[in-house]
Amino acid sequence: MRTKTIWQFLKFAVVGVANTLVDWAVFYLLIFFVIPDGRFLAKALSFIVAAINSFILNSIWTFRQEFYSGIADRNLKFYRISTYFIRFFIVSLVGFIINYFTFRWVIFNISGGTLGENSNIIGLVCASGAALIWNFIINKIWTYRKGEEEKLPKEEQDRKITMFKYNLAAAGLLLFMFAISLFVMRGDSGIVDEIAHIPAGYSYLEYHDYRLNPEHPPLAKFIAAMPLAFLNLHQPNQDLSWQNIDQWENGWYFLYRSGNNPDEILFWSRLPMIILTILLGILLYKWALEVFGPKTGLFVLFLYTFTPEFLAHGHLVTTDVAAALGFVLAVYTFNKFLEKKTWKYLLLAGIVFGIAQLLKFSTFLLFAIFLVLIFIKAYFDKKSGNTSYWKALRSYFKAYILISIISVVVVWMVYIPMVWNTPVEIEKLVINNNLTLDPRILPLRNFLSAFAGNPITRALGHYLLGVMLVFGRVAGGNSTFILGHFSDKSIPWFFPVAWFLKTPATIIILTFFSIIYLLVRKTKNRAESWFLWLIAVPFVIYWAITVKGSLNIGTRHLLPTIPFLYLFIGFALKNIIESKRLVANIAVIVLVFSLAIPLIAAYPNYLGYFNVFTYGQKSYNLMVDSSLDWGQDLKRLARYAKENNIKDIKIDYFGGGLPKHYIPDSQEWRSGYGPTTGWLAVSATFYQMSKLHGKEEGKWSYNWLDQYQPVKIIGTSIIVFHITPADLQQNPPQSPYPITKYDEKPMYENTKL
Repeated sequence: MRTKTIWQFLKFAVVGVANTLVDWAVFYLLIFFVIPDGRFLAKALSFIVAAINSFILNSIWTFRQEFYSGIADRNLKFYRISTYFIRFFIVSLVGFIINYFTFRWVIFNISGGTLGENSNIIGLVCASGAALIWNFIINKIWTYRKGEEEKLPKEEQDRKITMFKYNLAAAGLLLFMFAISLFVMRGDSGIVDEIAHIPAGYSYLEYHDYRLNPEHPPLAKFIAAMPLAFLNLHQPNQDLSWQNIDQWENGWYFLYRSGNNPDEILFWSRLPMIILTILLGILLYKWALEVFGPKTGLFVLFLYTFTPEFLAHGHLVTTDVAAALGFVLAVYTFNKFLEKKTWKYLLLAGIVFGIAQLLKFSTFLLFAIFLVLIFIKAYFDKKSGNTSYWKALRSYFKAYILISIISVVVVWMVYIPMVWNTPVEIEKLVINNNLTLDPRILPLRNFLSAFAGNPITRALGHYLLGVMLVFGRVAGGNSTFILGHFSDKSIPWFFPVAWFLKTPATIIILTFFSIIYLLVRKTKNRAESWFLWLIAVPFVIYWAITVKGSLNIGTRHLLPTIPFLYLFIGFALKNIIESKRLVANIAVIVLVFSLAIPLIAAYPNYLGYFNVFTYGQKSYNLMVDSSLDWGQDLKRLARYAKENNIKDIKIDYFGGGLPKHYIPDSQEWRSGYGPTTGWLAVSATFYQMSKLHGKEEGKWSYNWLDQYQPVKIIGTSIIVFHITPADLQQNPPQSPYPITKYDEKPMYENTKL
């Protein structure tokens, strides 16, 4: 046995050497002949080819006996090969990560002397050795182990294998989503909120100090920062902005001015966000699978993976998709408790509820949602004849209180290490800086300051501060633009219209079909009725509060409700999807293609996606901010400037990138500087909002640009003009309101008007 293992290890090593050559060969062929500017894409593709090659060679040579132990049944053969390959790929992926981080650790921890001079060689040897040992051991004891399905009776075997095929298709959809998210992520520059979120998460992880970004809970930011602990970064606490508690300046310093590589930081902090997005897909598929069965469950997952909004926001270091995950998981586990009524599920529901609150403060609405659900569930229990309404309600209400208490304890326990090293005086400054000087707020400020004395109470006080800040922001509102309408506070119809503009037409049609279907067809039993209430209550309450609120920024705030909508569509379409009739199958295929084709055509501009109903409209005249322009296209602007040899360009940029970093010869510009000539690139958000604020302040806005045709729209968010002196003479710039103030133009601007 030992001799066999040694021989297998040697064979595995030989295959590893051959596979490395295949990996390198594919990589260099791709970057020399196919995608010369796509090193990371080339590396991903070469890794996949190498993994397939390694699987084939190890299956037919290294682990030949395990692989070939005879199976006559074709379905079983498919099952075994597929299972082995999935396991092998997972092991290889983990091995790749081990290789990468082992190499980094050696490079950054071996310095000086003879060893330091050869750190690259030592790093490569150690990294390859660690990955080789990992891959061999796990492949031997796990990858090529036979599944229990091969020992089952034929009927049970067929059922298991059929289920496996659906799960394999689901994995394929999620892999597609992961790949698309990864490629879009590489092309997107930093967006606005990432400037605050990334250094904040890093400070919680490294310093246990919560002075930055208290208006959002810590968990999503903390998770995003975890890979950064393995990088040799210049620290954000070395800048004066850290002492001044200036989260935005600290973000600019950490990413762009400290000597760190901003693209590396963005890549590694965004990667966990993609994983959270995939986890939400897994959860949605699991729930749909339990309720509808595999075919409809797969269709619901398809709707999710082909949603532009999730592809747009799923890779960004923000709290929106994380909130959707927490929101859906909390409702799912709460329902499990209502069904099972056991202490295990009560504890699980409480823990998940706490985790949801740690992902985004808007999940605070779950307190109201769960309360409404227990009243409805008590009614259903009464209808079943097992208990009286009030008895069931009392029982559920006691459980509701316990679940709520557990959730608060979870939140408190997580906040404690996050605030542990926050100095008392800094905590009080955070409170005073974020709460207004309004005398009516003074008791609240004093109340929260009383918690600052030690880390245990400070944790609870800091959480309460965050909740207060979010409620204050929602009540206060923000500047809004949609379909030519401007507002300093809010527009009541913003979210319904925004949803109609940005949701794929297929989803809109399916939504209205599902509503009509529900009105026409009555539910068959109490289980169906309860399920509809279960998904309707979170959807309606969340929408009602969101529409009534004043924070009209973008449809990303509706993301927690979208999975419930897809479950509703799955409920309505189940009979069609599960049908074996040709007409039904054709209808499903048409739906799939009608959703997939527009989404693929929109790649990679998912953040600025608008549906077919807006055809012919300029997207920047529809919406701005996080519904179109969050700063994601700066790297694409840099590529355009390079390809067109544009050396001198003025940029008014809204986002989390730094124009000078990507376009060194660029010049900062503002609408208040007035009309100009030459190349001018303006973010859509500034282009539109300047018209609101310029009028209020009596300064120049970008109204004068409306008479010129853009040369290029970069992605969806940056409008590029080339204005000549002759253009200004033929069409003299005019303002629709009096100009009473002038921003001083920078020294490089010599245009005379």
